Amino acid sequence: MRRLVVNGQVVQGLRTGGRSARIRESVLSAAFIELAESGYADLSVEAVASRAGVNKTTIYRRWQTLEDLLVDALTVGALEIPIPDTGSVEGDLLAVGHELAKLLNDGVGRQIATFVFTAGLRSSELREATRGYFEDQAVRAIPIIVRAIDRGELPTDCDASALLTTFRAPLFYQLVTTGDPIDVELIAQATRVALTAARAGLLAK
Repeated sequence: MRRLVVNGQVVQGLRTGGRSARIRESVLSAAFIELAESGYADLSVEAVASRAGVNKTTIYRRWQTLEDLLVDALTVGALEIPIPDTGSVEGDLLAVGHELAKLLNDGVGRQIATFVFTAGLRSSELREATRGYFEDQAVRAIPIIVRAIDRGELPTDCDASALLTTFRAPLFYQLVTTGDPIDVELIAQATRVALTAARAGLLAK
């Protein structure tokens, strides 16, 4: 599995294989780059084909519409956020917040995240793809909460998904409403709110 780096940011690797697989990888990589550089409004099959070095008919043979292409891209590739292990749940959430800020404040991360947050409004297929995208991100971060429970930092009945959702919500909300950068104060506040709620039993299963 190869790691794709777009504008200095890592996109989850795409599997390599024969010629057909390499063409698919090239097209999906090109779709990510075009989305990052141009945004969804200006994204086109022609631009993706040109960047991938293929004819647009090659794309249409595999994906009937641009939305089909984006569903495939979201299914096989995702923005990769490192999962830390600082020794405390507060430290871990702060570290995740800083990684999210680096990813979402500009560049490919911001473009793809903006698309992901609104994709469900465009088609049911994109809605399912984005749901899978967020579920995958949540599952990857659950060990942070499991470790915290084992260390006695959180109640044993703490719902890991609910805590992570509570933590991430203010960061994503700011991204899609005001568009202001995610800063250290917001990350610290989101961490305090999520942990306070969890320790008060408000995020129990």
